Amino acid sequence: MEPIFHFNPPIAEATSVSEPTISTDAVIGKGSIIVGDVRISEHVFIGFQNLIRADSSDAFYLGPYSNIQDTVVIHASPNEYLEFAGQKWGAYLEGYNTVLHQSVVHGPIFLGFNTYIGQSVSLNHVIIGRNCVIMHGATVANDVIIADHKYVAPGQTVREQSEADVLPEVPEKYKDLNRRIVDHYFRLGKSYKKHTKLFK
Repeated sequence: MEPIFHFNPPIAEATSVSEPTISTDAVIGKGSIIVGDVRISEHVFIGFQNLIRADSSDAFYLGPYSNIQDTVVIHASPNEYLEFAGQKWGAYLEGYNTVLHQSVVHGPIFLGFNTYIGQSVSLNHVIIGRNCVIMHGATVANDVIIADHKYVAPGQTVREQSEADVLPEVPEKYKDLNRRIVDHYFRLGKSYKKHTKLFK
């Protein structure tokens, strides 16, 4: 199935009708569905069977060189948002972000530059700083704010600000993790687009 790009239907909580805005340098795999005011920057990789749905909220932004792997859901609650530079956002990925398979990124949410989200992670109503590593199976929710350079261990739950405030720094062995994955998916996406019909 080809990727689907579609406008959002108007409802009381989201009266403005918008279509996705996608850089010509982005690559998007078959089966992914992108709805509403989703702004996809240059060199973004979106894999297979993802759902990115800005149909009930303010706009989403996927910053440059981010990679959204497979079966990821990005959505946001109606009438709730974060504000940056005078604009309201349902979800804001600052750039060079990784989101692995089967994760749920539910806004309002901010992911800082060079932050890594592992497999089967649940994020809901949070601000996560720059250069963070959130490992596989973790849950971060309930309006917590995670500072820059912090590490959430596999399966760890962070639901209180007091828990977020005592998170450790990213261990040395993971400090280069996200950069390597971003580089790999940048190159992989370009190769898919050049050599196959699986990506647009």
